[in-house]
Amino acid sequence: MSDFSRVQAEIERGIQQGLHFGAQVAVSVKDENRLVKSFGMNEPFQPLENKMLMLWLSACKPIAAVAVGLLLERGQFELDRPVAEWIPEFGARKKDRITPRHLLTHTAGIRGATLGWTPRPWADTIGMICYSKPEPHWEPGEQAGYHVDSAWYLLGELIRLIDGRPYDQFVREEVLLPMGMDSSWVGVPEAEFETWEDRLAIMYDTSGGFPEEQEDLTRRESVTCCRPGGNGRGPATDFLKFYQHMKRMVEGENGLLRPETARMLVAPHRVGMLDKTFRQTIDWGLGFMRQSDHYAPGEVPYQFGSFASQNAFGHCGNQSTAAFCDPDHDLCAVVLFNGMPGEEKHQARMRATLDALYADLELTG
Repeated sequence: MSDFSRVQAEIERGIQQGLHFGAQVAVSVKDENRLVKSFGMNEPFQPLENKMLMLWLSACKPIAAVAVGLLLERGQFELDRPVAEWIPEFGARKKDRITPRHLLTHTAGIRGATLGWTPRPWADTIGMICYSKPEPHWEPGEQAGYHVDSAWYLLGELIRLIDGRPYDQFVREEVLLPMGMDSSWVGVPEAEFETWEDRLAIMYDTSGGFPEEQEDLTRRESVTCCRPGGNGRGPATDFLKFYQHMKRMVEGENGLLRPETARMLVAPHRVGMLDKTFRQTIDWGLGFMRQSDHYAPGEVPYQFGSFASQNAFGHCGNQSTAAFCDPDHDLCAVVLFNGMPGEEKHQARMRATLDALYADLELTG
């Protein structure tokens, strides 16, 4: 049985190089937890612990996909119905043909409606996206480009309109808690903040040679803000449960979703398309990234390492996180760093760590 010495060496090397203060890692093989460990520090004199709530950033996007899957199974949602039929205001400025399928596959052409990390009232955020212009000469579904947050706010609004509950409440009650993710949220409720404050992990900007706390990501207003595409928080052990659950459903076990629904979400829906944001060809399911390193080995960003199978699915988060399932290897893995060192250093760091994981498990063949 592996001692995961290569993974640990890579993470410790990153600490020594100042790329991060610490990391959480959770790995399972054949549904058996093989590595659950925290490394380094949360802040000076405070070790990073397994129970701490790490920021997942965009790695939380598949949670919305599962929420959509629930509504699909209940007959309350349609992937190819124009969003404007639910939200008439969204149809302004020639956005009337955009559908939820386009949102989930990053082919909607509204990348410019990016809201950043400034907390805003939900209605104001939706209004800003509805008022935005689509990208010129972009036919929905015909071009691809990663949408940082706009598409996910719209999915959250659709879920709110259909179900009646705010998005953060819906996914907490219908996705996270049923999967056993008791310490996870997409926006910690204001009423719960003080209860969990001592367990909130800090995120650092480590790109400038001197680490600085990312206050726009860690202050109270940000922690409690519902951002469907980027404000998931919880321990790596919780996040691992999400992919263990997905793996079992994809393999044919009834769970939160029926197997056919789970398989549909992670199946390739966008194939061989150049992503104009990442400037690489990347395949996509419905809300889930698919391993696409084979298009340009070693160059495609936010992949699951060099040795993941082409059936691997999951999602990564900006300069910090990776969470995925590789069903061909019966593997689920979550790696959460607390430092954002810049794109180039992060891509090298995460690839080296995930490659080390596959080497430790003797899966590099």
